[in-house]
Amino acid sequence: EEADWGAEVCRARFAESGALSVVLAATTTNRDRLWQMRKRARGALGRLAPNYYVHDITVPRHTLPAVLAHVEAIGRKYGLRLATYLHAGDGNLHPNILFDAREPGVFERVLAAGAEILRLAVQVGGTLSGEHGIGLEKRDYLSLVFDEADLEAMRKVRRAFDPAGRFNPDKVLPQPGICREVRPGVKGRVPEGKPAAQVSLEG
Repeated sequence: EEADWGAEVCRARFAESGALSVVLAATTTNRDRLWQMRKRARGALGRLAPNYYVHDITVPRHTLPAVLAHVEAIGRKYGLRLATYLHAGDGNLHPNILFDAREPGVFERVLAAGAEILRLAVQVGGTLSGEHGIGLEKRDYLSLVFDEADLEAMRKVRRAFDPAGRFNPDKVLPQPGICREVRPGVKGRVPEGKPAAQVSLEG
């Protein structure tokens, strides 16, 4: 009953927001079709652009409308098209930056847009990754979320299991002194003294 109530609330909200159609996956056939569409989403991006750069951020669910709008604004700022799909239930977004690698200078714009998307996630109280991990790509942005004491504690745990540094060397944790995203006044998840709910998404 609770699920049915939630579905009807969603249907009403979608209709109020101008949805062209709303289909409830009330049967096995409908559920299978819904999952099929979701699984084909990434392949469909190839019809929009020859290349894409997928991001994986997670934000508080109540910020989703504003974050989605701001992600689109970031794309416009850099002259890039974005296609975003998400796991709305847990606030996990996958903004895909679409581009053509043959275009001169496009990589710089793609990376700059991606960096702004990561900063946006942290500013609203979210995090850099929901399911894809940190690896090399986001390593130097961890200082947006953790201060140096936090990072050093993680390095100590890592050294306890891997004193020779042989397991995925240089991945996940930034090396001391090379974090490119350290900003004065940033401690923890949001700017010091500024709760997540007060971080502006404008401009």
